[in-house]
Amino acid sequence: MEEYKVYKEIRECVKIRLIFFSIIGYAIGAGLVSYIGRIINPQIFWLGLIVVILFRLITDSLSCFFNLSEIYNRKKLPKLTLLRNSFLILSLSLLTIGAILSVNLYSITELRFVLWVFLGIFFTILILSAIPPFFLNKKGYGDFLNTISVVALAPSFACILQINELHRTLFLITFPVFFLLMAYFLAQSLENYFEDIKNQNHTLMTVLGWKLGMRIHNYFILLTYLLYGLGSLFGLSGILTLPAWFSLPIAGIQFWEMWRIGEGYKPRWKLLKLSSLGSISVLAYFLIFILWLR
Repeated sequence: MEEYKVYKEIRECVKIRLIFFSIIGYAIGAGLVSYIGRIINPQIFWLGLIVVILFRLITDSLSCFFNLSEIYNRKKLPKLTLLRNSFLILSLSLLTIGAILSVNLYSITELRFVLWVFLGIFFTILILSAIPPFFLNKKGYGDFLNTISVVALAPSFACILQINELHRTLFLITFPVFFLLMAYFLAQSLENYFEDIKNQNHTLMTVLGWKLGMRIHNYFILLTYLLYGLGSLFGLSGILTLPAWFSLPIAGIQFWEMWRIGEGYKPRWKLLKLSSLGSISVLAYFLIFILWLR
């Protein structure tokens, strides 16, 4: 039973989906560079992408180390010593690799000050997310920080590495996605709400409470598409609003399922989770498609 809890803890702190989301966010930022007709430096592109992935891996490995340390302090399980030390060695090794690649990136880019600013922000989020006494991943605010890193930092990092500036269109594209991704995290965590409360596993939904969390979820979906509509008034190209309209029907299902649960109808968890994943996935897919292949 104790071993099951340990491996469950590891599964929860190693978030493969966030690595994938970060890659998508980075691809959207670099795709905008291609969209506006600027040449992408492949060496800078791949180095930057590896740094973003390493940031995610370091955060997860440090989270595992400190989570396992907490279990060890309570249970004193001998088997945990090797396991937690392995995660510490892994995180330190990844930090070393990240530092080497960052220096390499520093040597081949012109915007060196801004590069260090971004790396500093990545490192700050790492500390706030995974390291005590902050440990915001354990306090229910990890989804908020993860959304910032995926939607704001990764695309901006990719864009500024290539063209030494943040293009206004990138903000118009990614800002609405922040709210849809937050809605995704809220929808995904609702099914296990009472189990999370019982096990003191804090998520954004448990921090907000299920009633407020469900309302905010629906407000965020509405706000996403309202912002895309407003973006078109502020100069966002019509073709770049198409991904939002392609994902709108799926987001409508997501909204409807959450509304049904709030009204007391029997939850259809699979449909809620699939629609929340589908709305963000369709939006991201068509954004990447248009930005890279147009």
